[in-house]
Amino acid sequence: MVYIPFWLCAIAGACIDARERRFPNALAAACTVAAFAGVWLDKGVNTALDHAGLAVIVYLALVLTESLWRHLRQAPGIGMGDAKALFALCTLDPMGGIVAFAVALLVLALFCLFTKSRSLPLLPFLVPIFAIIEVVGCTL
Repeated sequence: MVYIPFWLCAIAGACIDARERRFPNALAAACTVAAFAGVWLDKGVNTALDHAGLAVIVYLALVLTESLWRHLRQAPGIGMGDAKALFALCTLDPMGGIVAFAVALLVLALFCLFTKSRSLPLLPFLVPIFAIIEVVGCTL
């Protein structure tokens, strides 16, 4: 029950990204705050702070990689909305967020290959894959 606000924000973000190819800052912030609050209420403040710290490290690594990519290739790679989404996911579950991000990138690449599309939004792939990881992780 404590994670319902996070999931509502994540699903809304995936829908907006599918339509508009963006993840609004306010929604990303709400998603992150909901994830932090959910972990705090479910697992305690120390775990919530650990997850937030790991999310910051992952976010900074991704932003640095994207900045280098844009500098060297003179073209965007992933969007900053995708980095914000990964930050929120890692705040909820760091390992699940990283695994979901990697799998979503692979699925997105395959989908683009099959549909002959140059790019597609990532969040419609990322959120369902993360949900599957969370459900399977809870049942193990």
